[in-house]
Amino acid sequence: MYKHSSIFFSVVLSLSLSFSVFAQTPRVNVQNEFVYSANQGAHNLSAFKVDLQSGRLSPVPGAPYKTGEFPVSVFTSRDGRYVYVVNQGSKTISGFKVLDSSGALAAIKGSPFDVGRYPDAIVVSPDNRFAYVTKEDDNKVVALRIDDDGALHATDIAAPTGKHPISVNVSPDGKFLYVTNFYAYTVSSYQIDRETGGLTKNTADVKTDERPIYVHISPDNRLVFVSNYGSTTVSVYRSDLRTGELNEVKGSPFMAGAQPYSVTTDPEQNFLYVANWGSHDVTAFSLNSDTGELKELEGSPYSTDWFPYAVVVDPSKNYVYVANNGSDTVTAYHRNIKNGKLERMSGTPFITGKGPYSLTVSGFASLD
Repeated sequence: MYKHSSIFFSVVLSLSLSFSVFAQTPRVNVQNEFVYSANQGAHNLSAFKVDLQSGRLSPVPGAPYKTGEFPVSVFTSRDGRYVYVVNQGSKTISGFKVLDSSGALAAIKGSPFDVGRYPDAIVVSPDNRFAYVTKEDDNKVVALRIDDDGALHATDIAAPTGKHPISVNVSPDGKFLYVTNFYAYTVSSYQIDRETGGLTKNTADVKTDERPIYVHISPDNRLVFVSNYGSTTVSVYRSDLRTGELNEVKGSPFMAGAQPYSVTTDPEQNFLYVANWGSHDVTAFSLNSDTGELKELEGSPYSTDWFPYAVVVDPSKNYVYVANNGSDTVTAYHRNIKNGKLERMSGTPFITGKGPYSLTVSGFASLD
């Protein structure tokens, strides 16, 4: 059984808590989009191509792709050409190369890459040179070097976190890194040496509500959002653009649904979306990007399937996708760009492997 299936709850399903999802930095002139789902129970990766006219998902050739045991995090390089999956049960990272515009994947030479015990989440730096991975039992975050062929290489770069780090994210400008500490009820912040990939930890961790589980950074680098799984809230912080240190904004934390798991903004940071594991829905907020204030939209929350873990907004801004761990599906929504409201897409949900856990979406101009 997966390592943490009994720590957090003993209800209905034998699930586990770890890191899930990341919404990619938006790109211009998008011609190809792909959605990837790390399926914890199936030990594989679902890969879908997005129909940009309808938002519907179609499996890419060869999907699903075999990973290691219990994949709990998936992330793409910022150019969209490489896909990385953290296999917590195998202590490895599976790496795949996107072959062409069909979205077909092939294993990167040397994959899977050993990363040591209980890796949790992965994020790739904006320049595609480093990957950062949280190590939940070791209370640290480590860096891996990415070579020109997408292969991962160990480094001696490591930094301490709080107790039981889960989510990790890098600011879009590549200057700062943030980690949620699930049992410490804190967020750690770091300054990144963009030449060496080294991390310098800021002195003070910032308090959150109970059991912070996911961290997201606004596209303009100024705001940091944390979903608090144990408190039904989202905390919002302003980031010091010189040091990366965090200060909580007025009114934070803001109420979301039951057991909020992941959180993301739209590319223009006018709205914020939260996947609520316990209430099987998505809360949608309008976002004041100057103050960080959140206001729930009329009509929110929007129902999902069972136990949603991950929520992402696609780079074209038109669609929202949610991974439902309890029903082995992805729910898709049309998104009104002007008011942020969601409408469930016809033909949804789309079938994944068992236990979709982490979701990411990438977009780019061309792969051929």
